[in-house]
Amino acid sequence: MPDWKKKKILLMGSRVTITNMPIKEVNLIAQGSLPAYGYDPGDFIELMAGKVTIEEGRLEQCLTWLSSYLTASGLNPRISTLNYGVRRDVFQIFKKRSSQGPVENDHGWFMVQQILPPGGRSTEPDHIEITNDNKSALEANNGIVIIDDGGNPPRLAGEIKELNPGAWAIALGISAAHWQGWVESFKENFILICRLSDLETTRMEMDSSILWESTVAMAVRALKSPEVGLWDERSNRFKCHIMVEMFPDGILYIGPETAMFRHWEGALPGVGSRNTYGSVPCYDTLLPAMLSIDCLRIGGIPLDSNYFFDLSKRVLLNWHQLHQHGYYFTDGLEFPNLDFSSTYPTGVPCSFLNTYDDPCFFVLPPFTPHLEHMLEIVSSQSWCKDRKQAIRSFFRANTPANQCETTGPAATARDLGYIGVILSVLKHLKEEVNRKAGFKYLRLFQVGALRTTDPVEIEPVMALQRVMDSYVTKEHVKRPLCVGVFGPPGSGKSFAVEEVARVISKRFDRNPFEFFQFNLTQFSGPEEINSAIDLVRASVAKGRIPITFWDEFDCRYDGFEFGYLRYFLPSMQDGVTYVNGIPRHIGRSIFVFAGGVKESWDDMTALLQQPSDQIDRMVKTLKIPDFMSRLRVVLDIEGIKIPEELLRDSTSGEDLETLRMILLKRAFIIAHQMDNHWPKAARKTSGLLLRLLIARYKFGARSIEAVIESSHAADRLVYGLPELIAPPAARIHAEWRIDLERRVDQIRKEFGLRGVW
Repeated sequence: MPDWKKKKILLMGSRVTITNMPIKEVNLIAQGSLPAYGYDPGDFIELMAGKVTIEEGRLEQCLTWLSSYLTASGLNPRISTLNYGVRRDVFQIFKKRSSQGPVENDHGWFMVQQILPPGGRSTEPDHIEITNDNKSALEANNGIVIIDDGGNPPRLAGEIKELNPGAWAIALGISAAHWQGWVESFKENFILICRLSDLETTRMEMDSSILWESTVAMAVRALKSPEVGLWDERSNRFKCHIMVEMFPDGILYIGPETAMFRHWEGALPGVGSRNTYGSVPCYDTLLPAMLSIDCLRIGGIPLDSNYFFDLSKRVLLNWHQLHQHGYYFTDGLEFPNLDFSSTYPTGVPCSFLNTYDDPCFFVLPPFTPHLEHMLEIVSSQSWCKDRKQAIRSFFRANTPANQCETTGPAATARDLGYIGVILSVLKHLKEEVNRKAGFKYLRLFQVGALRTTDPVEIEPVMALQRVMDSYVTKEHVKRPLCVGVFGPPGSGKSFAVEEVARVISKRFDRNPFEFFQFNLTQFSGPEEINSAIDLVRASVAKGRIPITFWDEFDCRYDGFEFGYLRYFLPSMQDGVTYVNGIPRHIGRSIFVFAGGVKESWDDMTALLQQPSDQIDRMVKTLKIPDFMSRLRVVLDIEGIKIPEELLRDSTSGEDLETLRMILLKRAFIIAHQMDNHWPKAARKTSGLLLRLLIARYKFGARSIEAVIESSHAADRLVYGLPELIAPPAARIHAEWRIDLERRVDQIRKEFGLRGVW
């Protein structure tokens, strides 16, 4: 029997040689000499920046991580290595890139090109022969780490298990499939680490995903597929532990008992995010090294919720360090120093002693038929009411928390129904407007000044940003980019588009956009559309990209609702407008059609489904289908009206979440308007904020702005109810819910929350 007190690890890996070449681009004049015939003195050429570094594949990378930090961990295991398979040569070219933040001069080297061996992945498994020469390394190990680069790992799991009966195993491969033999042998002592891009069954859908919810749902469904072979249909559970890395912003754990996920604060899944400054190829070997250290320290696989809460936080911190700063380069490429410390194994159950709910950490629901149905809806490519509801509840099914028990006022507020929701949001709002810290612990997504906690709201905004970004950078365009925006009055339709444009403009030396706004209800006829487009064409002639808002495009003209639509078709389709029969080209521009009559895209599409032949003929005569087919992106901006049924003691859990979402949207608007109109106030009272938060507003966000703007915004240190606009003036925009204010205030007093907040 092996002596398990003497720590011993076996590292097995594909036989790969990686040649790392650091390249720098220089100007020949600055270089001072011409290295070869045929170059002009002003040419830029690429030279070697230093020594070529050679690694023995990702196995050596993992060993580098382990060797760097095992001594500091207090562990001193004996590490054996074993290569297998046919040797493959990989070449990686590195260049210095501008990094994201202040770093040392030696940082900032990223891989910009990788040349892989011919043939692709192996169709047959690599072979390892157990001999007298390698048997001592293969047996009596505490842990086994397999780093496979061939896509088809060796099939000797049974023999390895017999030689190491009490060992745990961690595998990192370039495919999630072909590990069934290892899983059957090691069962719950086996951890498989795979990349999101390895889950090929849903690759295209994942690449188009904008939300973490849909990305995670697709990943879980892909891992449950029979092709992967890790899901046990009989027991309705996974056979082993699985980690899916989504470098640099997310990590998913799926185990026999539960599934957990963490993403970087404010980050959304983005295709090619790792290529912003080049790739850091050592990020994936970081994870098995960290797991190996913790498995050695604890004496087994510690994958419970507390441990993963800690591990995921440390992993994302380290990944972002790599993503931002890249490699060191002195005489050769070197790994940067990262944090391998672990708080959980020393007895502290929550990372960094957090005592607040972590908004970016989630424990998924148990694997039941209900979850399977939810996974199917969330990962679907449709955009309907059912999918929106499923997305909103997918991570919300379990309160995102770090497993630490939260007590005090926040816990009390959670038990008070709709009053508790109001108190919770009120606390966030007061902390934000007074200390700029109230939204810190929300799962917040932001585009410019547009902030939201609603994933359903951010997805179309991000889709618009991607489409606009692509449009403004195209070399040639034929027609304006046409966007539809719907929502109640004052919901922030124009604000969303303006903030997307502001974010995109930061990539340019100067703001390329110029804004125009026309309300079609003020037009006397379609000829005024051409006059308005003349201003747009003049802006294009000046080298700008005009963004034109056509407000209330669905208004009545000539006795018909949507009467103006057919006059936009030439400009939308061919990029021209006709003046006296003469075509005039518009150029690169963005048309935003903001609805005034229809408050959602579904309301507009309902016109196409009318059973009446007369309505059908009218719809076709007005060219409504032709207009709709020329839109490229549609935004539905939801309003901030609070339905009365949400303010009842019998309100359901789903309705409470809806109320919270609406109140948070109001809180963002209130905080933004106070920054604009009351910037010098040192403190705003809770009574004032409560009144603004729960009022009945007649014109949405416009009414919030009007109330704050019209109030006594003198240079006071404290703002309270006396400074708020008086009822005779406020009635234009708002009605105060005085009875509800009193009830909320009474509960705050009863539970001792007034002094805290």
